[in-house]
Amino acid sequence: MTRASATSRKRWLRGADPSTGRPRIVCCPHSGGTAVYFRSWQELAPAGVSVLSVQYPGRHDRLAEPYADSIEQIAAALAEEIGRHPAPTVLFGHSMGSSVAYETARLLRLAGVPLDGLVVSAHTPPDVPVDSDIHLLPDAEMWQELTKLGGTEPEILEMVDLREIFTPLVRSDLALDATYLRPAARRSLDVPVVAIAGNQDAVAPPSDVRAWSGVTTGRFEMHTFDGDHFYLQQHAAEVVALAVGLLAGASADTGAQPPESGSTDRGKR
Repeated sequence: MTRASATSRKRWLRGADPSTGRPRIVCCPHSGGTAVYFRSWQELAPAGVSVLSVQYPGRHDRLAEPYADSIEQIAAALAEEIGRHPAPTVLFGHSMGSSVAYETARLLRLAGVPLDGLVVSAHTPPDVPVDSDIHLLPDAEMWQELTKLGGTEPEILEMVDLREIFTPLVRSDLALDATYLRPAARRSLDVPVVAIAGNQDAVAPPSDVRAWSGVTTGRFEMHTFDGDHFYLQQHAAEVVALAVGLLAGASADTGAQPPESGSTDRGKR
């Protein structure tokens, strides 16, 4: 069995049933991240909007599967699954997930699948090479660098056995991110794009993230929040609101019923 077939046997999307047709935000995790990272975001979304998370192979319920070979491989499988269940959709990606979300968006639009928008976070655009060699460092040094970025679960840093399990996974994801490049990304999308950065992010500063404006012929917005590479841990509600805004904007443009918003509880975490 090839890796491509092994990674397509199970659903990539976690959360509500994607076949319901409800408006949805599809979230693509960072390097080493899992679908669980976005589980609490459903509580931040309006009642009529589903928050779905992408589960990459090689972790949690896909632990027995080989790691993906490339960002393109992940995006191809994800775009196929999204396309099987048409619904108003906004793609969100954080860090490496931004590349996954963009590549998925590109494939969906090439296939003529409607897309309401793309939200990218803490990453440079796909036509800019990733300037990082963290994946080439020895294990201890790699984890030291990742700790500086934040976002790593304390249990992984404290438990040697758990860290040994996650080390090859994280290294593989970092390598995928470092080697992904789409030189012809400029004006490759025709949907609204929202880019977000933390104002203290040394890896993807706002000045670099703003360059996502070049990938689309549609509307572009840039937002900056207080925080570092994982600013979204403190600003999840605001990020979800930006994604919901793209869904609502698309509904207004087409005359469709916008997502319900009356029962949103921004205080839940």
